[in-house]
Amino acid sequence: MAVTYRKTPIALALALTAVSPLSQAQMLEEVVVTAQKRAQSLQDVPISVSAMQGDKLQEAGIPNMAAIADYVPNLHIANAAVNTNIYMRGVGSGNNQGFEQSVGMYIDGVYMGRGRQYRNAFVDLERIEVLRGPQGTLFGRNTVAGAINITSASPDAGEELMGEIAVTAEQNGGQVIEGFLSGSPTENTGLRIGFKHRESEGYVDNLLIDTREPAVEESSYRVTFVWQATDDLDLNLKYSKSDEGRTGAPSATWLYLDPAQRDALFPNRSAFATGAYAITDQNFPEFASIAGQDYTTFKDNGFGSGPTSGGPTIGRYPEGDDAIVENWALNVNYQMGDYTFTSVTGLSEYEVRSGSDVDWLPLRFISRDDDQQYEQFSQEFRITSPVGERFEYVAGAYYDKSELDIDRLVELDMSLGGLVAGLPGNQLVPFLPPIPLGVIGFTNLTPLVTVPVGAPYRPDFIGRNHRYILDSDSWALFFQGTYNISDTLRVTVGLRYTEENKDVESVQFLTDSFTGNRTRSDVFFLGQVQALAFNAYAYNYNDSRSTSELIPSINFQWDINDDSMLYFAFSQGFKSGGFTAADDGEPGGVALGEWSCTMEADGSVNINACYDPTVPNEDFEFDDESVDAFEIGGKHTLLSGAMTVNWAAFYTEYDNLQTAIFKGVGFTVKNAGSSEIKGVEVDTRWQVSEGLQIGANIAWLDATYAEFADAPCTAIQLDANPLCGVAGNPGGDFNDLSGEPTLYASDISASILWDYVKSFDDLEFYVGGEVNYRDEFNSAGDNDPIDVIPSYTKVNMRIGIRNEQWDLMAFGRNIFDEVAYAQSYDVPVLAGSHARFQEEGSVFGLRAKYSF
Repeated sequence: MAVTYRKTPIALALALTAVSPLSQAQMLEEVVVTAQKRAQSLQDVPISVSAMQGDKLQEAGIPNMAAIADYVPNLHIANAAVNTNIYMRGVGSGNNQGFEQSVGMYIDGVYMGRGRQYRNAFVDLERIEVLRGPQGTLFGRNTVAGAINITSASPDAGEELMGEIAVTAEQNGGQVIEGFLSGSPTENTGLRIGFKHRESEGYVDNLLIDTREPAVEESSYRVTFVWQATDDLDLNLKYSKSDEGRTGAPSATWLYLDPAQRDALFPNRSAFATGAYAITDQNFPEFASIAGQDYTTFKDNGFGSGPTSGGPTIGRYPEGDDAIVENWALNVNYQMGDYTFTSVTGLSEYEVRSGSDVDWLPLRFISRDDDQQYEQFSQEFRITSPVGERFEYVAGAYYDKSELDIDRLVELDMSLGGLVAGLPGNQLVPFLPPIPLGVIGFTNLTPLVTVPVGAPYRPDFIGRNHRYILDSDSWALFFQGTYNISDTLRVTVGLRYTEENKDVESVQFLTDSFTGNRTRSDVFFLGQVQALAFNAYAYNYNDSRSTSELIPSINFQWDINDDSMLYFAFSQGFKSGGFTAADDGEPGGVALGEWSCTMEADGSVNINACYDPTVPNEDFEFDDESVDAFEIGGKHTLLSGAMTVNWAAFYTEYDNLQTAIFKGVGFTVKNAGSSEIKGVEVDTRWQVSEGLQIGANIAWLDATYAEFADAPCTAIQLDANPLCGVAGNPGGDFNDLSGEPTLYASDISASILWDYVKSFDDLEFYVGGEVNYRDEFNSAGDNDPIDVIPSYTKVNMRIGIRNEQWDLMAFGRNIFDEVAYAQSYDVPVLAGSHARFQEEGSVFGLRAKYSF
């Protein structure tokens, strides 16, 4: 019986060094990155890095960060209803706008502090570097999972006038016009203007309102000015602006329970759930058959579909968002002999107006609107020593200051767009006296309160208006030094000290249709129903916190020969603590869903008499999250420069995880549990011949919660015990996910790519493509098996012909129309039903580019 052995990545790499190079093989182009705050060959950087060049991003039709995740193993980026989910190696930030990011993003050296900035369109980029694993020493806090380093294109001082324009037309009404113009006003200056305009009609058919969504229109530009002031001093100033609009969302209810399933699985469902199911069944009998169809949705997007529809939407805005984003970046480099002094000054700000139809139903029921503003200033100074010395180092200081301002309205239409009027009784308001509703499956609606005779309170709308203002400032000192023990062995030690301060103001008042959604309502019954049904209260919190962290790193690097090296690294990092931005949650001293207030003679309530609205509960603030990471890897150049094989194996422990936990009627934020993550990543490229290059990237990941005893409970658990997950609950029920997979952590993710070029005199024919695979992954915080996203494989291809000026290309993305989803989750109203965000199907198109 033959015995076979599986070679490890390093064994495979060393074995390949003995293979004779093919006679026609050519050397790969060197990839230069700035992952360690200085320009280096990718093969010399002792960390796990993937890099994509700007021209490849354009050829592959990658418009933003969410799309690039398909090409980078162990990276997941998906836009959801409110947040952008960014996960690397199974670690990310939960669904709360108060969380900092686990994967830091830097554009031209400037830190982008909010997840919303991941949605910006790509404009005139030079390259993107994806750095896996904690990057705390050089990049700072909030990089516990990794960092994404984006460099936009810049002109060279003294260069001749040049530019390009590319026009793309594709399916789903897609149009893209992009390009740049670059030149030199004087011999020592350069000016470059990059621009991009993109439109799309959407890829999901909304059969209820007869439209396609998400319809997207975005325009962006960047102006770059460089000045070579002297031989030793150069400046690079960039200003960019994006105006982005989206109408609708690619979300849909995909699992809609029939009456028998509701009774069997959710016998204790709320009156809200029973009523919403009944009204949906009666008015939209086709909904059950439409739910689950690919690239199809059936929701009102806030406009409604009943007798009172057609006018203003519920809340402030229909489903969609509008965003204006502006960034400034000034990089100054001054050569002081062999040393380089660098200053990086950044200013980033955005305004976003978004509306979300968060019931995912054909009913006009629940809306959420966010008016969000963000401003950030940052400054970094650093000194870089010359290379080639016995001791090399980078040292610096960093400061940033930011303000996040969120004005949120959550509103409920208590008549469901007028549809309740078609049922016995007037309105389906849960705090009215019993209403005979036997015709729709139950005998009466148990009231939450008793309304005095002669004093009915029947608002058309109820809501809560929340204002959240977070001021943050931080400063840091950092140092990373490399001691070259010998020509082949070196050790790098890093240290970063950070102090951060945060001040928050979180204010909420309740509203109804009598006062309007901008004015406070003090009606006793409004406060009671918000507390009992939604754990929502009026409050006025002001709080502050400070933190300081000292994080070290150490890296050993051994050059086996001129073409191969091994490294071992240990690093620590932290993600900042803060304050929850959720609008629900009981104040301090108040039990979950408790309402102990008394009604005044005029029917109002004095909340100061029953609880202190200035004192939050203990879950309002959450602490820092920390990480210890170990990594071993290697980088190998083989076949006389025609092939590279890079690999990394890692083990990481995260403690004090910042989590959003469902407590029966709302979410709370707390530090709960820990996780253990290990895996292997391999990146290869091979220039097979002069015209053919192939590559493969593959990652194996084992990411589990080491301890997470009080994870969010599933819908079935909450039906059995509405207090599941709450300490001291009567049944002692919890959803213990210890030992279970973390979110967005595919066991296997991989990408295979190829490019072939054939020259014919002055013309080049080219063909290329990618196969991107992602294994199944959990997408819901409760790890409900029904919300596991199935594995998928997307295949992209392109073919074209070009010369020095013209480039004509036909392309297809996801050419086999593989159905893929970004996220699946519980529908808030319909207990047991689930919705999901759908990714784009197949898209074919043509692109023409002219360069001069």
